[in-house]
Amino acid sequence: MLVSIIIPVYNTGKYLLDCVQSILQQTYTELECILVDDGSTDDSAAICSRLASTDTRVIYYRQENAGVAAARNQGLSLAKGERIIFFDSDDAMEQNMVENMLSVMDTDGTDCVVCGAAFFTESVLQKTHEELLPHAVLRNREEIAAYFSKNYSATVMNSICNKLYKREYIKQTFDVSMDLGEDLLFNLQYFRGISSISYVDKAYYCYRRNVSGSLSVKLRSNMFEIADQLYKECMDYLNDFQGPFETEKISYFHFKNLQLATLGVLQSDGSKREKKEKLCKICRDSATKTALADIAEMPLGKKDRLFFQLMYGERIFLLYWVNKLWLMRR
Repeated sequence: MLVSIIIPVYNTGKYLLDCVQSILQQTYTELECILVDDGSTDDSAAICSRLASTDTRVIYYRQENAGVAAARNQGLSLAKGERIIFFDSDDAMEQNMVENMLSVMDTDGTDCVVCGAAFFTESVLQKTHEELLPHAVLRNREEIAAYFSKNYSATVMNSICNKLYKREYIKQTFDVSMDLGEDLLFNLQYFRGISSISYVDKAYYCYRRNVSGSLSVKLRSNMFEIADQLYKECMDYLNDFQGPFETEKISYFHFKNLQLATLGVLQSDGSKREKKEKLCKICRDSATKTALADIAEMPLGKKDRLFFQLMYGERIFLLYWVNKLWLMRR
């Protein structure tokens, strides 16, 4: 059975060869590696071209810069496999990832397989830690939703790179209007259309932390709008079922995104008054209120507790200056 591995590429020439080699050296060999270069300006294009010329399993496509979502959509249109894996061009996979996840899907008879993640900075041989979810085989949509809520993890649950999908159930494309969180929205749509998932407590996916220029580490002026949409989409997904669900972990993820949103406000254009008005809007948003109430009894660290108190109490003046000082030290 052919497995299509789709990799959007943008200015990751430094890591690209290691990423693709980890795929081509898989113990399972019936695969195609689709590299979609999204208009890179470094040596990524040359590396992609060289890889495609030396291994027939590598398919190279170059497009004008349109964003990671558009690149993944293009990869889907090129994919010929019945099974799909999405991957990032600065990450890596354990040598037996494809074989083992295929075996789990076949043995369990499930529509999706999710594995854990191991984290590293430069060398994949020097992993710093792992993030695993409890082993489970879920046989209906309600169980899938309950597990999603109870065991929510921003990395392992949101990511599309640690999952094996069946092509027949992919009815949606990635939202090209988003450059953050589009993977979570994709997963929520996929989960709505399937009736079984296997969770494997093994870290086959190797995730590179703190890559310079990575989309996930930038402060954004529109972070509040992104966070608000993601939180509401999660809650809308859960509302499709009867529940009740444990939502504290999802709410905490939203709270952390709100912290980034308030920092993004301070870095955005506008007067001090306009920035304070934006902070006030964040604190008074209904989804913010819901999330803060949900995590009120959670044990929080000092920084989290400070932000919680400032946002919950709508102490805009202090929130402004705490963020100002934090950015000065950053």
